[in-house]
Amino acid sequence: MGDTLRFVAFIVTYLPGFAGAALARQLRALVHRWTYKGPTDTPKVVVVVGGSFAGYQLMARLADSLPTGWQAVLVEKNEHYNWSFALPRFSVVPGHEKTAFMAYARILGKAVQRGVARFVQGEAVSVTPTKEVVLASGEVVKYDVLVVATGSAQRPPAKLLGSTHKATACTELRTLQDRIRLARTVAVVGGGAVGVELVSDIQTFAKVVAERHRASNDGKDDSVADKEVTLVHSRTQLLNRFGPRLHEHVAKVLTDQGITLELGQRVAITYKDGEDESAGAGRAGTLTFPDGRTVEYDCVLLCTGQTPNSGLLQAAFGGALTNSGEIRVNANLQVVPDEKTGVALEDVYAFGDVAATGGPKMARAGWFQSDVIVDNIVATIQGKAASHKYVPSVVEPSLKLTLGKDASVMYMDLNDERTKTILMPSGGEAEDMHVKQSWHFMGAKYTDEDDKE
Repeated sequence: MGDTLRFVAFIVTYLPGFAGAALARQLRALVHRWTYKGPTDTPKVVVVVGGSFAGYQLMARLADSLPTGWQAVLVEKNEHYNWSFALPRFSVVPGHEKTAFMAYARILGKAVQRGVARFVQGEAVSVTPTKEVVLASGEVVKYDVLVVATGSAQRPPAKLLGSTHKATACTELRTLQDRIRLARTVAVVGGGAVGVELVSDIQTFAKVVAERHRASNDGKDDSVADKEVTLVHSRTQLLNRFGPRLHEHVAKVLTDQGITLELGQRVAITYKDGEDESAGAGRAGTLTFPDGRTVEYDCVLLCTGQTPNSGLLQAAFGGALTNSGEIRVNANLQVVPDEKTGVALEDVYAFGDVAATGGPKMARAGWFQSDVIVDNIVATIQGKAASHKYVPSVVEPSLKLTLGKDASVMYMDLNDERTKTILMPSGGEAEDMHVKQSWHFMGAKYTDEDDKE
Protein backbone atom coordinates (compact mmCIF):
# COMPACT_ATOMS: atom_id res chain seq x y z
CA MET A 1 0.00 0.00 0.00
CA GLY A 2 1.37 3.41 -0.97
CA ASP A 3 1.85 6.24 1.51
CA THR A 4 -1.15 8.20 0.27
CA LEU A 5 -3.51 5.24 0.53
CA ARG A 6 -2.08 4.35 3.93
CA PHE A 7 -2.66 7.92 5.11
CA VAL A 8 -6.25 7.88 3.82
CA ALA A 9 -6.85 4.57 5.61
CA PHE A 10 -5.41 6.08 8.78
CA ILE A 11 -7.70 9.12 8.55
CA VAL A 12 -10.76 6.96 7.91
CA THR A 13 -9.89 4.78 10.89
CA TYR A 14 -9.07 7.42 13.47
CA LEU A 15 -10.73 10.68 12.40
CA PRO A 16 -14.30 9.81 13.44
CA GLY A 17 -13.19 9.05 16.99
CA PHE A 18 -11.11 12.22 17.27
CA ALA A 19 -13.83 14.36 15.71
CA GLY A 20 -16.43 12.90 18.03
CA ALA A 21 -14.30 13.54 21.11
CA ALA A 22 -13.57 17.11 19.96
CA LEU A 23 -17.27 17.81 19.39
CA ALA A 24 -18.15 16.43 22.82
CA ARG A 25 -15.52 18.71 24.41
CA GLN A 26 -16.93 21.72 22.57
CA LEU A 27 -20.46 20.97 23.74
CA ARG A 28 -19.30 20.51 27.34
CA ALA A 29 -17.34 23.77 27.11
CA LEU A 30 -20.42 25.61 25.86
CA VAL A 31 -22.50 24.29 28.75
CA HIS A 32 -19.72 25.16 31.19
CA ARG A 33 -19.62 28.80 30.06
CA TRP A 34 -23.31 29.12 30.86
CA THR A 35 -23.21 27.30 34.19
CA TYR A 36 -19.89 28.33 35.79
CA LYS A 37 -20.67 31.06 38.33
CA GLY A 38 -17.14 32.17 39.06
CA PRO A 39 -14.92 31.30 42.01
CA THR A 40 -15.89 32.01 45.59
CA ASP A 41 -13.88 34.43 47.76
CA THR A 42 -11.69 31.49 48.74
CA PRO A 43 -11.77 29.14 45.74
CA LYS A 44 -10.17 25.74 45.66
CA VAL A 45 -7.23 25.91 43.30
CA VAL A 46 -5.61 23.74 40.63
CA VAL A 47 -2.11 25.14 40.12
CA VAL A 48 -0.46 24.36 36.78
CA VAL A 49 3.28 25.06 36.78
CA GLY A 50 4.59 25.64 33.26
CA GLY A 51 2.66 27.13 30.38
CA SER A 52 4.18 25.75 27.22
CA PHE A 53 2.26 23.46 24.83
CA ALA A 54 1.25 20.90 27.46
CA GLY A 55 0.57 23.34 30.29
CA TYR A 56 -1.40 25.80 28.20
CA GLN A 57 -3.58 23.06 26.71
CA LEU A 58 -4.34 21.84 30.22
CA MET A 59 -5.28 25.37 31.33
CA ALA A 60 -7.62 25.72 28.37
CA ARG A 61 -9.30 22.39 29.20
CA LEU A 62 -9.57 23.21 32.91
CA ALA A 63 -11.15 26.57 32.07
CA ASP A 64 -13.94 24.65 30.32
CA SER A 65 -14.28 21.92 32.94
CA LEU A 66 -13.78 23.05 36.55
CA PRO A 67 -16.96 23.40 38.60
CA THR A 68 -18.02 26.59 40.35
CA GLY A 69 -15.86 27.24 43.39
CA TRP A 70 -12.68 26.03 41.66
CA GLN A 71 -10.07 28.03 39.77
CA ALA A 72 -7.09 27.13 37.58
CA VAL A 73 -3.91 29.14 38.24
CA LEU A 74 -1.05 29.12 35.74
CA VAL A 75 2.42 29.76 37.21
CA GLU A 76 4.87 30.55 34.40
CA LYS A 77 8.17 32.46 34.37
CA ASN A 78 7.55 34.03 30.94
CA GLU A 79 4.98 36.73 30.34
CA HIS A 80 4.45 35.28 26.88
CA TYR A 81 3.76 31.89 25.34
CA ASN A 82 6.57 30.86 22.98
CA TRP A 83 5.39 29.33 19.71
CA SER A 84 8.54 27.22 19.63
CA PHE A 85 7.66 25.41 16.40
CA ALA A 86 8.70 28.61 14.59
CA LEU A 87 11.80 29.54 16.59
CA PRO A 88 14.34 27.70 14.36
CA ARG A 89 12.97 29.54 11.30
CA PHE A 90 12.77 32.90 13.09
CA SER A 91 16.35 32.58 14.34
CA VAL A 92 17.41 32.63 10.67
CA VAL A 93 14.86 34.75 8.80
CA PRO A 94 14.21 38.23 10.26
CA GLY A 95 10.97 40.16 10.36
CA HIS A 96 8.60 37.61 11.91
CA GLU A 97 9.94 37.21 15.44
CA LYS A 98 7.22 39.33 17.11
CA THR A 99 4.55 36.85 16.04
CA ALA A 100 6.13 33.98 18.00
CA PHE A 101 5.37 35.45 21.43
CA MET A 102 1.79 35.50 22.66
CA ALA A 103 1.06 37.29 25.94
CA TYR A 104 -0.69 35.02 28.43
CA ALA A 105 -2.88 38.00 29.33
CA ARG A 106 -4.21 37.79 25.77
CA ILE A 107 -4.59 34.07 25.24
CA LEU A 108 -6.01 33.42 28.72
CA GLY A 109 -8.00 36.65 28.73
CA LYS A 110 -11.50 35.23 28.36
CA ALA A 111 -10.96 32.57 31.00
CA VAL A 112 -9.51 35.17 33.39
CA GLN A 113 -12.51 37.44 32.81
CA ARG A 114 -14.84 34.57 33.66
CA GLY A 115 -12.92 34.00 36.90
CA VAL A 116 -12.10 30.38 36.13
CA ALA A 117 -8.41 31.12 35.45
CA ARG A 118 -5.63 33.29 36.83
CA PHE A 119 -2.08 33.94 35.63
CA VAL A 120 0.90 34.36 37.96
CA GLN A 121 4.20 35.29 36.32
CA GLY A 122 7.15 33.93 38.25
CA GLU A 123 9.64 31.08 38.37
CA ALA A 124 8.56 28.17 40.56
CA VAL A 125 11.57 26.90 42.52
CA SER A 126 10.09 24.45 45.00
CA VAL A 127 6.99 22.72 46.33
CA THR A 128 6.33 22.26 50.04
CA PRO A 129 4.62 19.33 51.81
CA THR A 130 1.98 21.83 52.96
CA LYS A 131 0.69 22.33 49.41
CA GLU A 132 2.51 25.48 48.44
CA VAL A 133 4.42 26.45 45.29
CA VAL A 134 7.31 28.76 46.18
CA LEU A 135 8.48 31.26 43.57
CA ALA A 136 11.96 32.74 43.13
CA SER A 137 10.53 36.08 44.28
CA GLY A 138 9.49 34.55 47.59
CA GLU A 139 5.82 34.63 46.67
CA VAL A 140 3.84 31.55 47.69
CA VAL A 141 0.92 30.12 45.70
CA LYS A 142 -1.24 27.63 47.59
CA TYR A 143 -2.84 24.69 45.79
CA ASP A 144 -5.41 21.99 46.35
CA VAL A 145 -4.29 20.12 43.22
CA LEU A 146 -0.88 20.57 41.60
CA VAL A 147 0.08 19.77 38.01
CA VAL A 148 3.71 20.00 36.92
CA ALA A 149 4.14 20.76 33.22
CA THR A 150 7.59 22.37 33.29
CA GLY A 151 8.92 20.57 30.22
CA SER A 152 12.62 20.28 29.54
CA ALA A 153 15.56 22.62 29.19
CA GLN A 154 16.91 23.01 25.66
CA ARG A 155 19.45 25.27 24.03
CA PRO A 156 18.53 28.14 21.70
CA PRO A 157 16.83 28.33 19.34
CA ALA A 158 14.67 25.40 20.48
CA LYS A 159 14.06 27.49 23.60
CA LEU A 160 15.38 30.90 24.53
CA LEU A 161 17.63 31.78 27.44
CA GLY A 162 16.19 33.91 30.21
CA SER A 163 14.07 36.06 27.89
CA THR A 164 11.00 36.34 30.08
CA HIS A 165 9.62 39.38 28.23
CA LYS A 166 8.72 39.78 24.56
CA ALA A 167 11.21 42.59 23.90
CA THR A 168 14.18 40.65 25.24
CA ALA A 169 13.05 37.47 23.47
CA CYS A 170 12.90 39.32 20.15
CA THR A 171 16.34 40.83 20.82
CA GLU A 172 17.74 37.37 21.50
CA LEU A 173 16.40 36.09 18.18
CA ARG A 174 17.74 39.12 16.27
CA THR A 175 21.19 38.64 17.77
CA LEU A 176 21.13 35.06 16.54
CA GLN A 177 19.89 36.15 13.11
CA ASP A 178 22.85 38.54 12.78
CA ARG A 179 25.41 35.94 13.88
CA ILE A 180 24.08 33.46 11.33
CA ARG A 181 23.82 36.08 8.57
CA LEU A 182 27.45 37.17 9.01
CA ALA A 183 28.90 33.65 9.20
CA ARG A 184 30.60 31.99 6.25
CA THR A 185 30.92 28.62 7.99
CA VAL A 186 28.19 27.27 10.27
CA ALA A 187 28.11 24.08 12.33
CA VAL A 188 24.92 22.79 13.91
CA VAL A 189 25.51 20.03 16.45
CA GLY A 190 22.56 17.71 16.95
CA GLY A 191 20.53 15.90 14.31
CA GLY A 192 17.08 15.97 15.87
CA ALA A 193 14.15 17.92 14.47
CA VAL A 194 15.47 21.35 15.53
CA GLY A 195 18.95 20.72 14.14
CA VAL A 196 17.60 19.45 10.82
CA GLU A 197 15.20 22.38 10.41
CA LEU A 198 17.90 24.86 11.39
CA VAL A 199 20.57 23.75 8.90
CA SER A 200 18.12 23.59 6.03
CA ASP A 201 16.79 27.07 6.81
CA ILE A 202 20.29 28.53 7.14
CA GLN A 203 21.34 27.05 3.80
CA THR A 204 18.23 27.78 1.73
CA PHE A 205 17.37 31.23 3.10
CA ALA A 206 20.93 32.63 3.11
CA LYS A 207 20.61 34.48 -0.20
CA VAL A 208 17.11 35.74 0.62
CA VAL A 209 18.28 37.14 3.96
CA ALA A 210 21.34 38.78 2.37
CA GLU A 211 19.28 40.42 -0.38
CA ARG A 212 16.77 41.84 2.09
CA HIS A 213 19.47 43.15 4.37
CA ARG A 214 21.20 44.84 1.42
CA ALA A 215 17.93 46.43 0.29
CA SER A 216 17.27 47.86 3.74
CA ASN A 217 20.79 49.27 4.07
CA ASP A 218 21.12 51.31 0.86
CA GLY A 219 22.97 48.52 -0.90
CA LYS A 220 25.56 48.15 1.84
CA ASP A 221 25.81 44.71 3.30
CA ASP A 222 28.33 42.37 4.90
CA SER A 223 26.12 39.27 4.82
CA VAL A 224 27.54 35.98 3.63
CA ALA A 225 25.09 34.48 1.14
CA ASP A 226 27.23 31.50 0.12
CA LYS A 227 27.64 29.54 3.31
CA GLU A 228 29.26 26.26 4.18
CA VAL A 229 26.80 24.55 6.50
CA THR A 230 27.59 21.36 8.42
CA LEU A 231 25.28 19.18 10.51
CA VAL A 232 27.07 17.10 13.14
CA HIS A 233 25.27 14.25 14.89
CA SER A 234 26.60 11.75 17.44
CA ARG A 235 24.58 8.89 15.92
CA THR A 236 24.64 7.45 12.44
CA GLN A 237 20.92 8.08 12.00
CA LEU A 238 19.35 11.52 11.91
CA LEU A 239 16.09 11.92 13.84
CA ASN A 240 16.84 8.68 15.65
CA ARG A 241 13.56 8.78 17.60
CA PHE A 242 11.88 7.85 14.32
CA GLY A 243 12.32 5.07 11.81
CA PRO A 244 15.26 4.81 9.38
CA ARG A 245 13.07 5.70 6.41
CA LEU A 246 12.79 9.30 7.61
CA HIS A 247 16.56 9.49 8.04
CA GLU A 248 17.15 8.31 4.49
CA HIS A 249 14.76 10.89 3.06
CA VAL A 250 16.05 13.81 5.16
CA ALA A 251 19.71 12.95 4.60
CA LYS A 252 19.19 13.02 0.84
CA VAL A 253 17.35 16.37 0.94
CA LEU A 254 20.05 17.97 3.09
CA THR A 255 22.86 16.59 0.93
CA ASP A 256 21.13 17.82 -2.22
CA GLN A 257 20.93 21.27 -0.61
CA GLY A 258 24.71 21.25 -0.23
CA ILE A 259 24.82 20.62 3.51
CA THR A 260 27.70 18.50 4.83
CA LEU A 261 26.65 15.66 7.13
CA GLU A 262 29.05 14.46 9.84
CA LEU A 263 27.24 11.45 11.33
CA GLY A 264 28.45 9.20 14.13
CA GLN A 265 30.63 12.04 15.41
CA ARG A 266 30.65 13.03 19.08
CA VAL A 267 32.59 16.27 19.08
CA ALA A 268 34.21 18.51 21.68
CA ILE A 269 33.55 22.24 21.35
CA THR A 270 35.89 25.08 22.22
CA TYR A 271 34.56 28.60 21.80
CA LYS A 272 36.68 31.49 20.63
CA ASP A 273 38.32 33.60 23.36
CA GLY A 274 37.58 30.93 25.96
CA GLU A 275 33.90 31.80 26.25
CA ASP A 276 31.28 29.28 27.35
CA GLU A 277 27.62 28.72 26.53
CA SER A 278 26.50 31.51 28.85
CA ALA A 279 27.73 34.02 26.25
CA GLY A 280 24.86 33.00 23.97
CA ALA A 281 24.31 30.82 20.93
CA GLY A 282 25.85 31.18 17.50
CA ARG A 283 29.41 32.20 18.40
CA ALA A 284 32.63 31.19 16.69
CA GLY A 285 34.22 27.97 17.87
CA THR A 286 36.29 24.92 17.06
CA LEU A 287 34.97 21.36 16.84
CA THR A 288 37.32 18.52 17.67
CA PHE A 289 36.25 15.24 16.07
CA PRO A 290 36.95 11.73 17.45
CA ASP A 291 39.63 11.14 14.80
CA GLY A 292 41.55 14.20 15.99
CA ARG A 293 40.42 16.63 13.28
CA THR A 294 39.83 20.19 14.38
CA VAL A 295 37.63 22.49 12.31
CA GLU A 296 36.93 26.15 13.02
CA TYR A 297 33.50 27.62 12.37
CA ASP A 298 32.28 31.21 12.37
CA CYS A 299 29.03 30.13 14.02
CA VAL A 300 28.37 27.08 16.20
CA LEU A 301 24.82 26.16 17.27
CA LEU A 302 24.01 23.39 19.73
CA CYS A 303 20.76 21.46 19.28
CA THR A 304 21.58 18.58 21.61
CA GLY A 305 19.86 17.02 24.55
CA GLN A 306 16.87 17.77 26.73
CA THR A 307 17.06 17.99 30.52
CA PRO A 308 13.77 17.62 32.46
CA ASN A 309 12.88 20.74 34.47
CA SER A 310 11.95 18.76 37.57
CA GLY A 311 14.04 20.48 40.25
CA LEU A 312 11.06 22.11 41.97
CA LEU A 313 9.99 18.67 43.31
CA GLN A 314 13.43 17.78 44.67
CA ALA A 315 12.86 18.97 48.24
CA ALA A 316 9.36 17.65 48.87
CA PHE A 317 9.15 14.70 46.48
CA GLY A 318 12.74 13.88 45.53
CA GLY A 319 11.93 10.18 45.45
CA ALA A 320 9.66 10.81 42.46
CA LEU A 321 12.59 11.70 40.20
CA THR A 322 14.15 9.03 38.01
CA ASN A 323 17.90 8.82 37.40
CA SER A 324 17.42 10.90 34.26
CA GLY A 325 15.49 13.56 36.16
CA GLU A 326 12.02 12.75 34.84
CA ILE A 327 9.09 12.72 37.23
CA ARG A 328 7.76 9.23 37.90
CA VAL A 329 4.00 8.94 37.31
CA ASN A 330 1.42 6.17 37.22
CA ALA A 331 -0.98 5.47 34.37
CA ASN A 332 -3.33 8.16 35.73
CA LEU A 333 -0.41 10.63 35.45
CA GLN A 334 -0.34 11.08 39.24
CA VAL A 335 3.13 11.53 40.75
CA VAL A 336 4.64 8.47 42.43
CA PRO A 337 6.89 9.82 45.22
CA ASP A 338 8.37 6.47 46.22
CA GLU A 339 9.30 3.86 43.62
CA LYS A 340 9.32 1.05 46.20
CA THR A 341 5.74 1.51 47.38
CA GLY A 342 4.41 2.61 44.00
CA VAL A 343 1.66 4.57 45.76
CA ALA A 344 0.81 7.77 43.87
CA LEU A 345 -0.25 11.14 45.25
CA GLU A 346 -3.91 11.79 44.52
CA ASP A 347 -3.48 15.55 44.23
CA VAL A 348 -0.18 15.92 42.35
CA TYR A 349 0.11 15.24 38.61
CA ALA A 350 2.89 15.60 36.04
CA PHE A 351 2.88 15.27 32.27
CA GLY A 352 4.56 16.34 29.06
CA ASP A 353 8.32 16.32 28.53
CA VAL A 354 9.11 16.49 32.26
CA ALA A 355 7.32 13.24 33.13
CA ALA A 356 8.10 9.57 32.54
CA THR A 357 4.75 8.90 30.87
CA GLY A 358 5.89 6.29 28.36
CA GLY A 359 4.69 8.52 25.53
CA PRO A 360 6.74 10.51 23.01
CA LYS A 361 8.28 13.83 24.02
CA MET A 362 6.17 15.84 21.63
CA ALA A 363 3.52 18.55 21.95
CA ARG A 364 0.76 16.33 20.56
CA ALA A 365 1.38 13.78 23.31
CA GLY A 366 1.01 16.53 25.90
CA TRP A 367 -2.37 17.46 24.42
CA PHE A 368 -3.63 13.88 24.77
CA GLN A 369 -2.23 13.65 28.29
CA SER A 370 -3.99 16.87 29.30
CA ASP A 371 -7.34 15.19 28.59
CA VAL A 372 -6.43 12.39 31.00
CA ILE A 373 -5.51 14.82 33.77
CA VAL A 374 -8.61 17.00 33.35
CA ASP A 375 -10.90 13.98 33.48
CA ASN A 376 -9.15 12.67 36.59
CA ILE A 377 -9.18 16.04 38.39
CA VAL A 378 -12.88 16.58 37.70
CA ALA A 379 -13.65 13.00 38.79
CA THR A 380 -11.88 13.45 42.14
CA ILE A 381 -13.63 16.80 42.70
CA GLN A 382 -16.90 14.92 42.24
CA GLY A 383 -15.80 12.31 44.79
CA LYS A 384 -15.03 9.63 42.23
CA ALA A 385 -11.82 7.71 41.55
CA ALA A 386 -9.22 9.02 39.12
CA SER A 387 -9.69 6.18 36.66
CA HIS A 388 -8.75 7.71 33.30
CA LYS A 389 -5.46 6.13 32.22
CA TYR A 390 -2.99 7.40 29.63
CA VAL A 391 -2.21 5.05 26.78
CA PRO A 392 0.06 6.49 24.06
CA SER A 393 -1.75 6.89 20.75
CA VAL A 394 -0.38 6.09 17.31
CA VAL A 395 -1.12 9.71 16.39
CA GLU A 396 1.20 11.24 18.98
CA PRO A 397 4.64 10.65 17.40
CA SER A 398 3.67 11.96 13.95
CA LEU A 399 5.95 14.70 12.66
CA LYS A 400 5.66 17.60 10.21
CA LEU A 401 9.20 18.74 9.46
CA THR A 402 10.27 21.77 7.46
CA LEU A 403 13.34 21.23 5.29
CA GLY A 404 14.22 24.76 4.29
CA LYS A 405 12.55 27.20 1.96
CA ASP A 406 11.18 24.74 -0.59
CA ALA A 407 10.61 21.41 1.12
CA SER A 408 8.90 19.72 4.04
CA VAL A 409 7.83 16.21 4.99
CA MET A 410 5.11 14.57 7.06
CA TYR A 411 6.07 11.29 8.74
CA MET A 412 4.40 8.72 10.98
CA ASP A 413 5.55 5.46 12.56
CA LEU A 414 2.44 3.27 12.66
CA ASN A 415 3.87 0.48 14.80
CA ASP A 416 6.48 0.12 17.54
CA GLU A 417 8.86 -1.73 15.22
CA ARG A 418 8.86 1.27 12.83
CA THR A 419 8.30 -1.09 9.91
CA LYS A 420 4.93 0.38 8.93
CA THR A 421 5.29 4.06 8.14
CA ILE A 422 3.84 7.01 6.25
CA LEU A 423 6.21 9.45 4.57
CA MET A 424 4.74 12.25 2.46
CA PRO A 425 7.09 14.94 1.09
CA SER A 426 5.68 18.31 0.08
CA GLY A 427 6.75 21.84 -0.77
CA GLY A 428 7.98 24.47 1.63
CA GLU A 429 5.90 26.00 4.40
CA ALA A 430 5.07 29.70 4.42
CA GLU A 431 8.07 31.78 5.43
CA ASP A 432 6.24 33.00 8.55
CA MET A 433 5.14 29.44 9.42
CA HIS A 434 1.51 30.69 9.52
CA VAL A 435 2.06 31.78 13.11
CA LYS A 436 -0.48 34.61 12.99
CA GLN A 437 -3.13 32.07 12.05
CA SER A 438 -1.95 29.88 14.93
CA TRP A 439 -3.01 32.58 17.37
CA HIS A 440 -6.60 31.51 16.67
CA PHE A 441 -5.73 28.05 17.97
CA MET A 442 -4.60 29.76 21.17
CA GLY A 443 -7.85 31.67 21.52
CA ALA A 444 -6.62 35.11 20.40
CA LYS A 445 -6.37 37.21 17.24
CA TYR A 446 -3.11 38.84 16.17
CA THR A 447 -3.56 42.61 15.99
CA ASP A 448 -1.46 45.71 15.34
CA GLU A 449 -1.05 45.98 19.10
CA ASP A 450 0.85 42.69 19.04
CA ASP A 451 3.44 44.23 16.70
CA LYS A 452 4.67 46.23 19.68
CA GLU A 453 7.33 44.95 22.05
